[in-house]
Amino acid sequence: MKKVSLTFTEMAELLGQAPPHFPKYVTQILNLANQNAQGTRPKVVGKLADIVPEYGGHSLREWAEWYLERYPMAIEMAAKKIESMVTNLKDAIARIDESMIRVWVEDLVVVKSFVGLSAYP
Repeated sequence: MKKVSLTFTEMAELLGQAPPHFPKYVTQILNLANQNAQGTRPKVVGKLADIVPEYGGHSLREWAEWYLERYPMAIEMAAKKIESMVTNLKDAIARIDESMIRVWVEDLVVVKSFVGLSAYP
């Protein structure tokens, strides 16, 4: 049996689901917000590694219906948690200036690198 490799985009298109387009940097910000907010953790959206095999179907549309029937508030709860964290990140970004960046870089390059890479405790 020959192995076939498909990109995520190719798989989505084969399933009839064109991938959404986001402006540059948006997905990076949303990923960071999600990490901090823990919006897609199992307690919010369910343990997908267990849920997907439980589904047992093949169609993306049917999967979406099946999932949303069992977890009707999951997407909304995750989105709200992430939206709140995006607001927090916007507030933080508004406070960043050149001086703060310089202090952060100096701490990273000089202090943290010395502590992390030196033989001294």
